[in-house]
Amino acid sequence: MIFRFLLILVLFTSCSSEAQQFLNTVETAEDFAMLSGAPLSSKYGNISSIKVIYELKTQKLYFINSNFYKYHYEFCQFNLGEKADLGEFNRANYDNSEDRAYLLANLNYSKTLNRYFLDLSPYDQMPLDYMKKLYDEIAANTFIKNKLSFLLNTARLLEKKDELSTKFPIILPEEIYENISFQSVSQGKTYGKLRFISNLDSLESPLLPTDIIVIKNTPMYLPLVSGIIVTEFQTPLSHLSILGQNRKIPICAYKSAFSDEKMRLNELKMVEFRVLKDTFYLVQKNHSINPKQQKEIVLTKNLKVDSLIDVKNLNFRSANYTGNKAANFGVLNSLSQSHGFKVPEGGFAIPFYYYEQHLKSTKVDELISLAVKFQNTPEKLNTYLGMIREEILLTKLDPKLIAEVRQKLVKSGFKTFRFRSSTNAEDAEGFSGAGLYDSKTVSLIDTSKTIEKGILKVWASLWSNQAFLERSYFGINQHSVSMGILVHRSFPNEAVNGVAITKNLYRDNYIGFVVNAQLGDIAVVDPPKGVTCDQFICSPKDINSSFQNTIEVITFSSLNHQKLVMTEKEIENLAEQLDIIKRFFFLKSKTHLSNYESFGLDIEFKLDEKTRQLYIKQVRFYN
Repeated sequence: MIFRFLLILVLFTSCSSEAQQFLNTVETAEDFAMLSGAPLSSKYGNISSIKVIYELKTQKLYFINSNFYKYHYEFCQFNLGEKADLGEFNRANYDNSEDRAYLLANLNYSKTLNRYFLDLSPYDQMPLDYMKKLYDEIAANTFIKNKLSFLLNTARLLEKKDELSTKFPIILPEEIYENISFQSVSQGKTYGKLRFISNLDSLESPLLPTDIIVIKNTPMYLPLVSGIIVTEFQTPLSHLSILGQNRKIPICAYKSAFSDEKMRLNELKMVEFRVLKDTFYLVQKNHSINPKQQKEIVLTKNLKVDSLIDVKNLNFRSANYTGNKAANFGVLNSLSQSHGFKVPEGGFAIPFYYYEQHLKSTKVDELISLAVKFQNTPEKLNTYLGMIREEILLTKLDPKLIAEVRQKLVKSGFKTFRFRSSTNAEDAEGFSGAGLYDSKTVSLIDTSKTIEKGILKVWASLWSNQAFLERSYFGINQHSVSMGILVHRSFPNEAVNGVAITKNLYRDNYIGFVVNAQLGDIAVVDPPKGVTCDQFICSPKDINSSFQNTIEVITFSSLNHQKLVMTEKEIENLAEQLDIIKRFFFLKSKTHLSNYESFGLDIEFKLDEKTRQLYIKQVRFYN
C-alpha cells in the first residue's frame, strides 16, 4: 500500500491536447490547475501558484504556465519582445519607476484554506493604484471573481493595511501560516520502521537508529532515529530544525499525524520516508538497512594555555584551546570595533586546561571508556554518564581559579554574568551542537549563583545523554572532547532577543536572511506553548542590486499586537551587520563555497532594553 500526503493541488488533465504556454483568462479550476506549479518560495508550503503579467501598454493580461516559465522575465523576453537585460528589467518593473512596463504578481491557491490570493514580490514597490488595477483585472478575468484576496506580505504593505482593505479583500501572512497543516523541517529520504509514540520519556521499548517516529510534542532532545514526524510546527531556527539538518535526516511537522487513518495503516511497518519542500511521502517498502559506519573523528585540544584569556586576544586560532564558541566570540568582538554592533561586555575565556586539570583527580576517564563500551545499552549508558557528571560536580574546584575568575568579574564593573559552554564539539563546520550543552548565570551578589557552581555545572553538561549520543552519531572520539567556558556580562533586561540565519531558507541561492525575533527574553528557539515570534526575511542594502531594501513578513509575534518587535531602521541595521559578519566568515570558511548566497551562519542577537543597542551574542556555522 502506498500513502502520499498531497500538499499541492492535483493537476487536472488539460482539455487541450497540447499544453498551453499561457492563457488570457482563467475560467475554471481546471484551467488554474493546468497552469499552476510550486511557488519559488517554500515559506508556507501547501501552495500552488501561477505567475501573472499585466502589460500596461496593451492592457493585456497573461496567466503563465509554470511548466514553461520559471520567471516573469523569461516570459516577457520570449513573448512580449522585452529587450532590457535582467537588471534593467528589475529596476523598471519592481521599483516605483515611470519606466514600468508590467505589473507582475503571483496568483496562488491554498488547498488548506481553500482560498485564492495574489501576492507581489517582496521587492516590488508597486503603487497602490496599480495594485488596485491589477486586482480588478485579475478578478474580472478569472472564475474567482470577488473571492480573490491580496496578501500583504511586507512591512510596507502591512503599514497600509487599513487603506488597502477598502480597495480589495486582504489576507495577512499569519492567516496562511496558522492554517497550514504541513511544514518541511529537514528534507531528505530514509528507510525504517514507523512508530507512533505518545511520550518519549516513558517508552516500553527503546528507540532504534532505524526507527521513524511520529510524536505529538517537540522533543527536548533529538533522539537517535532515522526520521521524525512531529505534530507541532517548528521555527526554522529551533534546535530540532538545526540538529535535524545537521544530521541530514528527514523531519517534518504534520498537525494531523496521529489522527490520519492512512498513516496509521503503516504503523510498525517498514517504510520509505521522504520529505520535500512542500510534501512528504510514506511508502511501505522492505529495504535492508545497514548499520551506519562512521569514521572516528579525533578532536584537537591544546592544553598548553594555562591562564584566563581576555576577549581581545581571542580569534579563530583560539578554538583548539578555548573551544569554538569563545573563538568565534573573539572574532565578533574584533569586528564590532569598527561596525554597528556590540558584543556583551566583560568577556574572557576559561581554556580547556582548567577542565582537564579538574579531571585528573577523578575517575572520569575510566567512566568515559565504560560509557563508550555500553553506548547501545541505554540504562547502563545513563548510569555511567550520571557518574561522570557527579564526579565533576563533587570534586572541589581549584581555589586559585575561583580567585582569578572573581578578579576578572569584579574588574568588569558588572554584577551578573553568563558562563557559557565552549567546547571543541560545537559551533563548527559540519557539527553545530546547538542546544547540547548548558550555560549558567553567575552573580557577585547572589550567593546561590556562585562562580564554583557555574563552572562545574557547565563542565558537567559536556556529559549529558543528548550531547554524548549526538557526538557518537557523528563518530566523535569521546575522550578527545574538552570544555572551555566563555564568560561575559548577562542581560537582565533586554528589549528584543532573536536568532538569524544568513541565507534564504525558503528559496535556494537567493538573497535574504531569515530572522526570528521576540519581545524581552522570551525564547524564539523553544518558545512557550501557544506563543509565536516575529518571522521575517530581510536583506542588506546593495548598491549593485536591482531591488530596494525590504522586509518580508511571515508571522508577527503573538505578544505585540500585529506589529514587528523591531523598527524598520533597527532591522535595516541588523541586516547590514549580519552581512558584514557573513562576508568575514565566508572568506575564512574551510568549505570554500563558491556561492555566497548559499553560505549560512546561525547568529544570536539582542537589543538592550534601555538603549536598544544591537548586541551580537553568538555566531556559528549553519550546516
